[in-house]
Amino acid sequence: MSEPTHWAYLIALSIKLLAKFGLIPGFFAAFGIQKLRQKYRQRRAVEGWPSTVANIQWCKVHQEGMRNYWVEVTYSYFVGEYRSGTYIRRFTKEAHADDFASLLRDKQLQVHYKPDDPSDSVFLERDLEMVAALTPELR
Repeated sequence: MSEPTHWAYLIALSIKLLAKFGLIPGFFAAFGIQKLRQKYRQRRAVEGWPSTVANIQWCKVHQEGMRNYWVEVTYSYFVGEYRSGTYIRRFTKEAHADDFASLLRDKQLQVHYKPDDPSDSVFLERDLEMVAALTPELR
C-alpha cells in the first residue's frame, strides 16, 4: 500500500471506530494512529533523512483517565525558513511524564526532516533515549 493510501485508510478506520464506539475509543484510536505515524516517520528518517538542530519550545503533560499520561512536545527548527513540529510520548505514571517534560524543556535535539518536504520532521527514539537515560525511572 502506498504511503498516501495507507494514511487515508488509517484515517478512515479511525473515523469508523469513532462513529461505532464513541468519543473515548475514537480518541484512543486517533492517539494510536499518531504513534504509528511517528514510528513510520522515524523508520524513514533512519533511512537517510538529513538532520538539523531543533529547539524545544514547550512541553505539556496531558492526562486521560487514571493511568494514561502523555507529553506533547512542540519544537522549532530552521531549514530554509523556520518550521515547527510536534512529538508525543505516552507514560503510565504522571511523575515520569513530568520528569520527561522537565528534561526536554529548553533543550536542543537533533531532528530529522524529509528532504523533499522539510516541514515533515521527526525525533528519533534513540536521540530522546539519550535525554531520558539521565533519569533512571524513565528507562
